[in-house]
Amino acid sequence: MSKLIDKKPGFFFQYFKAVRFYLATGLMVWIPLIVTVWLTWWLFKNVGLGIENLIQDMYAWLNEVGERVPRLSYLSEFEYRQGFGFLISVALFLSTGILARNLVGQRIIRAFERLISRVPVLNRVYKAVRQIRDVFVNRDGAVFQQVCIVEYPRKGVYAAAFITSHEQGVIQQALGKNLVSVFLPTTPNPTSGFLLYLPPEEITEVDITIEEAMKLIISAGAYIPGEHEDDKSDTTPNNKKSVRIESNRL
Repeated sequence: MSKLIDKKPGFFFQYFKAVRFYLATGLMVWIPLIVTVWLTWWLFKNVGLGIENLIQDMYAWLNEVGERVPRLSYLSEFEYRQGFGFLISVALFLSTGILARNLVGQRIIRAFERLISRVPVLNRVYKAVRQIRDVFVNRDGAVFQQVCIVEYPRKGVYAAAFITSHEQGVIQQALGKNLVSVFLPTTPNPTSGFLLYLPPEEITEVDITIEEAMKLIISAGAYIPGEHEDDKSDTTPNNKKSVRIESNRL
């Protein structure tokens, strides 16, 4: 009889895991600011306030600075600029992620957010983007209560969705029906989708996590929930993790 030997993750695996964690944290901190700046730039560009000239001047200045930085001879000008910008972005996200995990960094971020909140227009855009970010990075299920399956766009065709509320609001009261709020995301971009109000009997709850459902949607079905996760409760090698589906009959 062969013995199963539990191998502890090596140093490089732990190091890579930490880098990935801090990189993701830094990215989540910067997403609201990046989207806010981009939307503001788009707004000024379309209303014709001369933002194009300012951007061109900044780009010319960056080109002049870039010419003074030594570059590898075998890289083209475009490759050098793109690669240098990519490395700066990774370093920025990584350092921000590390900073955001300690007390000093959190205070700096809060102070920056208070500063943004005092700027007209920017404060509304930044707040909206941050709320959207919080919805899709929140893992405790506070917004998305449960993963479910609904028949959409017609009978016999099924789509993955999220139950967002069982509360009976003004829409349910106006229709005089017991309806459940369901968010139906699109693939592969789950930040857009449809808000549906469905009777409980038309909703089938799925026993998987919000994170697993997000991976399923983003991968367009290539990711199979439960297939790539280690089940710590397994006692035999052939024991596979199954996905349990229950019908929600309220």
